[in-house]
Amino acid sequence: MKLSIIIISYNTKDVLADCLNSIYSAEWTSSFEVIVVDNNSQDGSVEMLYDKYPQVKVIANTDNKLFAIANNQGVKIAKGEYLLLLNSDTLVWSDNLQKMINYFDSVPQDVICIGPKLLNKDRSLQSCGMPHGGYREKICMCLKLHKIFPPRLIEFLFHIKGIPQDTEKTREVGWVSGACMMMRAALYNAVGGLNENIEFYGEEPEFGYRTSKLGYKTLYFPESEIIHLGGSSTKRERERERERERDKEETRFRRYCKLQEETVGYTKAIRLSKIVVFIANFRRMFSKNKKSWNDAIGYEKRLIKYMKAKRELSRSNN
Repeated sequence: MKLSIIIISYNTKDVLADCLNSIYSAEWTSSFEVIVVDNNSQDGSVEMLYDKYPQVKVIANTDNKLFAIANNQGVKIAKGEYLLLLNSDTLVWSDNLQKMINYFDSVPQDVICIGPKLLNKDRSLQSCGMPHGGYREKICMCLKLHKIFPPRLIEFLFHIKGIPQDTEKTREVGWVSGACMMMRAALYNAVGGLNENIEFYGEEPEFGYRTSKLGYKTLYFPESEIIHLGGSSTKRERERERERERDKEETRFRRYCKLQEETVGYTKAIRLSKIVVFIANFRRMFSKNKKSWNDAIGYEKRLIKYMKAKRELSRSNN
């Protein structure tokens, strides 16, 4: 088996069916299997799978395992040389997934993960890989230097890999979107898979950060294009989403803090937030939208306070 496609399902019956139809209608020369891990959907997703897609392997959880645990469940029964973690709200076409397989076959063994160019429904760009969250990357992104200076100059001056730049260039990045990540199965298992301590926020940057520390590379591969519907919404939908996100602010904050703990650690997280505060204060002086900068500064200051408390607690426990 060349490829195991793992899809996490949670109350996405209709888009899941569209996703599966696009997979089976695509152009293939390699063998593949599809594994759907359902996180206790209540919309008939599992019944639909059994009825319309008997070839799909189904893991039906009795509770919501979220993203990392569910994907790791799927990997345990996967037989492919490569794994593809694919969101249920994606659409593939032509030979785009086959292109990813062919490209993976051609790269060195230290490449653990590749991601395609992610597009919105209207075919506009959604994601092209991101850098790690280190000091230089944080400074560059906050000051938007990558939009001022040529990419090669940024790479030369800052030694940064993954800054958004030429979207048509295959290049090394810090991490790629979890909506579509292809990985070597053997290496994925060797590094422990996705971090199950991360609760549906930051799994892919944590994976990229951790694997890069182990000497592995993640590549952005724009010759393959995938549509991710989750990145495209109407103004009204975005407004409703913002309302829901405000209700979930505490959960989001906790999850972001957990991501920082699992990657850079307390002390570096505090320093990174101080950098953001300094730059935000500088940029606020020249901005008409003071409120957005005040909100950003307040968030980072809150993060600093939280991380300091967690660091002290950790030191006292040790």
